[in-house]
Amino acid sequence: MKKFFKKKIKSILSKFGWKLIKIRKPGTLKPYGKIDLKVLKALNESKGILHLGAHRGTEAEVYNWFGKPVLWFEANPEIYEELKDNLMNYSNQKCFNSLLSDEDEKLVPFNISNYDSAASSIFDFSEEIKNSKTWNNRNHKMIKKIQLKSVTLDKILNENSIDPSNYNHWVLDLQGAELLVLKGAKKSLLSCRSLYVEVSKKEFYSNAATWLEVKEWLEKLNFFPSKNISKDEEDILFLKQN
Repeated sequence: MKKFFKKKIKSILSKFGWKLIKIRKPGTLKPYGKIDLKVLKALNESKGILHLGAHRGTEAEVYNWFGKPVLWFEANPEIYEELKDNLMNYSNQKCFNSLLSDEDEKLVPFNISNYDSAASSIFDFSEEIKNSKTWNNRNHKMIKKIQLKSVTLDKILNENSIDPSNYNHWVLDLQGAELLVLKGAKKSLLSCRSLYVEVSKKEFYSNAATWLEVKEWLEKLNFFPSKNISKDEEDILFLKQN
């Protein structure tokens, strides 16, 4: 049964270019892919998922296989329409077209990137990224700006009568805006048990929070990283300690 379960997980994750990370001994992870068993454990033990920075909802099938309800948040209106279509067959997954931040009702310039809009952000690229191919071996640039009105996660959950305790695993992929969004979600964070956050050691976006800033802020709320960052940019699991 264990072999079957592991094989099934590998099969699903492979559809999205993911692999498991094998545990070599307690406290030591031997990576051979992009996701580790601690992340899967946090996902499996959660009541539901908040995915902040949805893009087109690539992970929807994985979440569905785990049987978890999901709330997706995507700022880009054009990408949001594609996200809605992609989620039509998942009855327990809903999406919101919202620019999440630390303030409500603020008009914010949102930068649309040339990289399939996947790197779009409220922040512009840093000069290093603009002038080199140091990030994913691509020349990145913002091709246009649109004006969007911001909202905090606390407000949008409250206005829609959503109990955050039913969604206690969060995924944040917000292109440098992770800390801003967390600051606008202090009430909702009280119910959160785990966070899977994209963080950066180097400046990919101008004025975006660094790994250390995110780490220090979350540790004050008793969320601690499951490992240290080892790349310039990486997804890190934070677990709440009582």
